[in-house]
Amino acid sequence: MPGLPPAPPTARRPRDAVSLLEGLARVAWCVAALSGCEKSPAAPSHAGFDAAAVESALAALDSVIDAPTMASLTALSQRLIVAAAPPAAPPDRLSLACSAPARVTVDDRRAGLQATALIADSLFRHVVAYDTAARGYRVSADTSGPAGGMRFVLYQVNSYALPATPLSPDGWLDLVDRSAGGLLQLQAQISNGSTAIADYLVGLAGTQAADTALLSGTVTDRARTLALRDSTAKAPVAGTVAVKVAVSAHLTDSLDGSRLDMLASRTSFDPFDYDDTLDFTVTSATQTIRLAGAITTYCLLPTFNLTVAVNGAAYATITGGGPADVGGGAANVMLVGGQSAPADEAQAVLDMKAGQRAFFVWLGALVAPAQALLP
Repeated sequence: MPGLPPAPPTARRPRDAVSLLEGLARVAWCVAALSGCEKSPAAPSHAGFDAAAVESALAALDSVIDAPTMASLTALSQRLIVAAAPPAAPPDRLSLACSAPARVTVDDRRAGLQATALIADSLFRHVVAYDTAARGYRVSADTSGPAGGMRFVLYQVNSYALPATPLSPDGWLDLVDRSAGGLLQLQAQISNGSTAIADYLVGLAGTQAADTALLSGTVTDRARTLALRDSTAKAPVAGTVAVKVAVSAHLTDSLDGSRLDMLASRTSFDPFDYDDTLDFTVTSATQTIRLAGAITTYCLLPTFNLTVAVNGAAYATITGGGPADVGGGAANVMLVGGQSAPADEAQAVLDMKAGQRAFFVWLGALVAPAQALLP
C-alpha cells in the first residue's frame, strides 16, 4: 500500500527564535515599567483614610455652627456691646486699600482700672435690643432678662452681617455675672427662643487691648451634645499695628466620641490681610487626621502651605491659592507620591481646612461679647 504523502510544512518560527523575541519583549516591558516608576512614584497607601468619618465629624460641628440662632450670634458678636451713644459708622470696606493696612490705635485709658465685676447692677434683668436708627444695641425698658445679668436679642441677619429689616428675632444671648474673689467670670446661655442650645462659662483677665479667656461648656443641636473647652489669648504685636489671637480648643461629640482639637493663631494687620498658623486634628474611631501649616491671606486671597497626616504618617499637601494672575487660585491636594488625591479624600481634606476656619471664627464669636465688657 503506497505511503501517504508527507504533510505540507506549517509556517512557524523556530523555538529558539520565539524564545528570543519573547525575552526581548519582556526586557523592554520591564525597562518601561521601571522608567515609569521613576517618573511617577507609587502613591502611598491611603487605606487608612476614612473620608466619610472626617465628613461626619465636621458635620457635627456644622450642625451647631450653622443653626440659625448660632449663625446670628457669629455674625453679630462684634456688635453685642452696650453703648451709651450711637456708635461711629463702620468704615466702608471698599474704601480701605488692601495694600495700606489700617492704622488702628487702642484707647487704653481704662487699662489701669481694677474691675471686680463685668456687668453693672443697673443692667441686671435688662434686655438689650438692636436700634435700627442708631445702628447699634441699646438697653431697653424690658426687664425680662436674667437676674444678675442681661440679655442680648439675636436677629436674622442679611448678607452684610447686619440685622435684617424689618427686625426678626431668632433667639437671645444671656450673660450672667459670676465674678467673685477677684476672678472675672460670665455664664453665657444661648437660646433659640424655645430651647437652650449653648451653656458655657467664660473666665476673663486683662483688658480689651490684651486679654485671655477660658471657655468651657456645652453646645447642642438636640441630636448630640458637644463638650467644648477653649483658651484664647489676644495681644498687640510689638512694633507693628498687628493683633495676634491664639486659641487652643477641644470639642468632643457625645454621639460617637469623635473629637476636634485645634491649636491656631491669627495675626491680623487689617480686615484684608492676616497670617494663620494651624494644627487641626479630627479623631474618630477609625483614624486620626491632622492638618497643619500656614495660610497667608493678602487682600482676602489666601495662599496655602499645609500638610496632612493619617494616623501619624505623611499623606498629602495642600498648596496653591493666591492671586490668579500669578498662577494661584484653587487649592491643590496632592498625595506624598505626587498624584492627585482621590476625589472623596481631597474633598474631605478641603472640608477640614474650611472647618478649621469656621471653628476658629465661631470660638471668637462665643467670647467676643464677654471680652467687650472688660475695661
